[in-house]
Amino acid sequence: MKIIRHVNQESLYKSKQVFGLSIASLLIVMFIFIAGCKKDEIAEFTSGFSYEMVNENYVMFTNESTGEYFSITYDFGNGTTQTTTEKKIPLFHYYPEAGEYQVTVKTLNYYGDVKSVSKTVSIASTDVIVSFTAEVDPYRANYVNLTNTSQGTYDSFKWVYNDVEVEGEMEIQVYFPNEGTYDVELVITKYNVDLSLIQQIAITQDDPANLPNLVWSDEFDYLGIPDPEKWNMEIGGNGWGNNELQYYTDSESNAMVDNGILTITAREESYGGRDYTSARITTENKFDFKYGRIEARIKLPYGQGLWPAFWLLGANSSSVGWPACGEIDIMEMVGGNNGGDNTVYSTLHWDENGHAEYGEPYTLEYGIFANDYHVFSLEWDSETIIAYVDGIQFYLIDITPTGLSAFQNNFFVVLNLAVGGNWPGPPNAETVFPQTMEIDYVRVFQEPAEK
Repeated sequence: MKIIRHVNQESLYKSKQVFGLSIASLLIVMFIFIAGCKKDEIAEFTSGFSYEMVNENYVMFTNESTGEYFSITYDFGNGTTQTTTEKKIPLFHYYPEAGEYQVTVKTLNYYGDVKSVSKTVSIASTDVIVSFTAEVDPYRANYVNLTNTSQGTYDSFKWVYNDVEVEGEMEIQVYFPNEGTYDVELVITKYNVDLSLIQQIAITQDDPANLPNLVWSDEFDYLGIPDPEKWNMEIGGNGWGNNELQYYTDSESNAMVDNGILTITAREESYGGRDYTSARITTENKFDFKYGRIEARIKLPYGQGLWPAFWLLGANSSSVGWPACGEIDIMEMVGGNNGGDNTVYSTLHWDENGHAEYGEPYTLEYGIFANDYHVFSLEWDSETIIAYVDGIQFYLIDITPTGLSAFQNNFFVVLNLAVGGNWPGPPNAETVFPQTMEIDYVRVFQEPAEK
């Protein structure tokens, strides 16, 4: 038998009403209870701390807050804050500079209440002074020499520029290819605190190496022997027409590219029947040119008997011989203590019913050419050849006379470091070996051809 129960709708409505009132009443009671607990039963809390000098610039902070609370925030008074829920672990903070610092500790409880207390921490001495020099290279306007001159002891440091970071280099040369103003930052780290200094560097030109009229160059931005696509390494110990004493090799021991520099090294060692080794490289049959500007940035060797050279030789030398092919010496130095190490020469050689030549010297006002890099350059057109050291003109010759017609032809590039020979004479007891000729770059520029 099925039993059917009829529910009174009015009774159901009243039941819902009573149930709703019960829930509301319960919520009111709970609110009153919680409010009463917060006001009367939640334990009070205080904010407090003490500090101790670990050393003159390093401070240990100890939390001394009491009661029930959730977190502690330290404001160390120098723009640095730290929040922690670790109530019993002390915090350490580093103050690199002398001064008065107001340290504030804020204690936060579970209900959002905050209590704070402040004390003054006195730092008597400055621990680290961040400083550096930034000097645009006087001969290459797109390179900047940076030197870290910071004072004090620190854990590490890095340079930051153009989204590049370089760590731990006291001296560094940085490259900016384009004209503009750039930020260079030195960041020093001690006790996990970063200290930094930013300087703005003005670059006044776009790098000429990136200009359209650069027709050939070697920036030596690789590792190993000189690029065989650009250079020949000549070999032999036959005196090279000058009674030179070295044997030229194709060894990395005598010509090596590393860190952006080609280093040609002359060594005192027996090889091929000679007492010295060195290197001579040319662009013969790989690159030659007529007219334009050629330059190289080079640091020269020093000492009696050293004979470095940066020069051009007529591309037809193998067929017409020397001096008919012509020779353009952009830079030669005859080393020695009697004025040789601070003087270079630019000279032209040609055939005019026999060997003819014309040259001029350039002497540094201070120091010698081994102390630093210098830019040796030559400008050449159909009428004149002009030589410069560091942008200073010291040599000019008119090449329009018929006898100088060799200089209306193509020439290739030569770099070499000779030992001894007719001009310098042999090394003496004061000559130090090994000696190096360091080449930063070689560049050739020409005006675009007219259309």
